[in-house]
Amino acid sequence: MKKTILAVATSALFAASAQAATVYDSEDVTLNIYGRAQFDIIDKGEDTNGVGSARLGFKAKSMISDGFYGIARGEWQVAAENSAEDGKEFDARHVYAGFEGDSWGSVVFGQTDTAFYQAVAATDIFNKFGYEAFAGVEDGRQEGQVVYTGEFGGLYVGASYQFTNDSYTIAAGNPDTPTDEFTFGKIDNSVAATLGYSTDFGLAVYGGFHSVDFEADAEKTSYALSASYSLDALYLAAVYVSSDVEVGAADADIDGFDLVASYNLGQTDLYAGYATSEVDVAGGSMDISDVFTLGASYKFNSNIKVWAEYAAKQISGVDDQWDISVQYNF
Repeated sequence: MKKTILAVATSALFAASAQAATVYDSEDVTLNIYGRAQFDIIDKGEDTNGVGSARLGFKAKSMISDGFYGIARGEWQVAAENSAEDGKEFDARHVYAGFEGDSWGSVVFGQTDTAFYQAVAATDIFNKFGYEAFAGVEDGRQEGQVVYTGEFGGLYVGASYQFTNDSYTIAAGNPDTPTDEFTFGKIDNSVAATLGYSTDFGLAVYGGFHSVDFEADAEKTSYALSASYSLDALYLAAVYVSSDVEVGAADADIDGFDLVASYNLGQTDLYAGYATSEVDVAGGSMDISDVFTLGASYKFNSNIKVWAEYAAKQISGVDDQWDISVQYNF
């Protein structure tokens, strides 16, 4: 569970996992291996299923010259034998290589989050659910990108460019455990940027945009504004998102709000959130999400934790969901 948006930005792209094992460390080269194993008992309104998964990744860093480094990362999600969706037992999450400087930040080439993710990351605190206000707005990790990230005191700067992609994939739900993924079509290019500032007294404000140009006479432009506040064990965050989708002469507008709160009690975390979003099209509007989510997690030590989460869906005909999980990190 992530406590500040700056921590989210750092961990999402470049920082080493707290449980990562250093398998090679010389004066100029380091290699860390990390991963996790997880089992979920999950009910989405029809059946109660047991779902297993694992994750394995590495991060490498080597000195090129004083204050200038080469970096690389690979991370894959592995589904248990009968738990894979759409036959994807082995799924790439982050695969990139690039450069990092002590004073100017990092630039990487490959598959990872777009720069827009940092504008909505403040409310990404749930282990299984959450993130529902961003369906159709924030598109998850993408391949074929150039991504820049820089932190200068409290100032955060992020930008990304995605090249032509034959099968642009959109992920819905929590980015760690997306509830759905679908292909939206071929894109010409995609541009995203985020600017943020974190104060010394716990307040952070971020804003970003993401523009996607599709080949089939379609484009999507999204905006986000987020704010978070940390005070000792308390964390509060809110995100507003908006997206305009144009397909030929047709137009659709999506607006959403995401609110979360969490409180730490030593080894226990209590957290809750509310997400709502709707799409406006010619002839009327329709709710995409309207959900209250509650959760609690308990850490036995720095490696293993358990949690329970409940998502109360407020849209007529949509079933509530719950999840109980155990996760081991290394």
